[in-house]
Amino acid sequence: MIGVILWSSPAKEKAVIWCEDHGSLAYLQGRDNLAFACDWPDAGDLVELEYETVNDLRHARAVAPVSGNRRSDLPDLLRGMGEPAAANQPALRVVSNVDIAQPGQPLRLAATR
Repeated sequence: MIGVILWSSPAKEKAVIWCEDHGSLAYLQGRDNLAFACDWPDAGDLVELEYETVNDLRHARAVAPVSGNRRSDLPDLLRGMGEPAAANQPALRVVSNVDIAQPGQPLRLAATR
């Protein structure tokens, strides 16, 4: 399975992983659950993993980084997406589909950034 590291603590050798199946988060603890000796994964890294469910808790096993997909800047990018718009710019603007409307079709409005 593929996952993204959401939170990581190299000092404690713990991490939380979002999994592609949208199921429960997986918890990584200890280097013995890495597939091979490598740097501890950072938040934002794409990893491949197996998991084992014990007492309704998903434990990550055989975790390996996906080559070339280290994105330790991902958390900051996502945080930045939630930043409020500048005071002089609206957060959303309304646009219409007048330019692409088909005869007999109703016009629709959509909000865009």
